[in-house]
Amino acid sequence: MGKSGKTDPHRQAISKRSITGIGQGILITIVIAFLFYKSIFGLIVGVVVVPFWLKLCQEKYEMEEKARVSVEFKEYMMLIVTALQTGYSLEKALKQSEKELLRLYPKNSAIINPIHVMNQKIAMNIQVEKAFSELAESIELEEAVSLAEIISFAKRSGGDYGKNIRDTAIKIEENLAVKEEIQTITTEKRLELKVMSVMPMGILAYISLTSRGFIAPLYGNLLGVILMTICLFIYGALIVMGGKIIDIKV
Repeated sequence: MGKSGKTDPHRQAISKRSITGIGQGILITIVIAFLFYKSIFGLIVGVVVVPFWLKLCQEKYEMEEKARVSVEFKEYMMLIVTALQTGYSLEKALKQSEKELLRLYPKNSAIINPIHVMNQKIAMNIQVEKAFSELAESIELEEAVSLAEIISFAKRSGGDYGKNIRDTAIKIEENLAVKEEIQTITTEKRLELKVMSVMPMGILAYISLTSRGFIAPLYGNLLGVILMTICLFIYGALIVMGGKIIDIKV
């Protein structure tokens, strides 16, 4: 059987990000080799710089993707709550909410496809709590896992499980709203961190161009290489530390 000619969009996106990240890492390596070592041998630091940069890019992507999933899942939960309040069963509420969500987001959004898969499973008589639990696992969102656990418990315990699910969804929505607010508040700080991360490079470049004699002793000798390498590692550590400081967990 021949292979499909279609390329998985997700893998294609990952490949594109990787190529872009590697290209950026190589460019940064060249800049570092010039500014910190003024030698072609400085390109050796690329062995560390490129993986380090790829890791930073991946963390940034995962953070942005998680924020996007959180926003979309919050909308989905509110649609479920609305559907339950109008008298829909949980199964129908999940299906109806998918239709409503399609009006808000494109089909290639973060959670549309996983939700569609979940509803297909429910249509095939798979237990709703099992299908929702698998949805939560696929989107890897803590709030989705919590809601899946509540749905499973509510379905087992019986009673007015619709009310329990609504109350839980509202609480989770409030938590997600707080996360969104924090994300908005820290946006300015993230921009400041980016500027501050570039500034040392800019200062070193300025000194290299305008006062070469001032830093000349740091180049062309072993002691200078050691000192500049130590500075480079401290520089990288501070960038990581800065990112962790503004990464507020709720």
